[in-house]
Amino acid sequence: MCPQKPKQAHHRNEKTSSFRKTYTWQKKRNQIVSRDYHLCRICNEGSYGVYGVPGLDQELSVHHIEPLEERFDLRLDDGNLLTCCSRHHRMADDGDIPRDYLHGLTEVPPRWV
Repeated sequence: MCPQKPKQAHHRNEKTSSFRKTYTWQKKRNQIVSRDYHLCRICNEGSYGVYGVPGLDQELSVHHIEPLEERFDLRLDDGNLLTCCSRHHRMADDGDIPRDYLHGLTEVPPRWV
């Protein structure tokens, strides 16, 4: 395996892994990225650092604040979804960024929009 190639996320069960492949998820993911103006909302707010040039050299993904494995019922809930760069997504997954803070970001638009 090439060390430069990004590692694929390992999903804990088949249900969540299958969900991520659905058209419904891809459509919702695109809606959330558009809602967040193609910005990492955590970089945009700034409390947990700013990585890269926002909107330009970031690999963006949509983070489930309440993990799918814990709250599958919230899988498409706008208040549970947030656009993040790969570094902040990892920090959020590791619990280094509080869920309350992340939920708060979903309630307001990016700061310079």
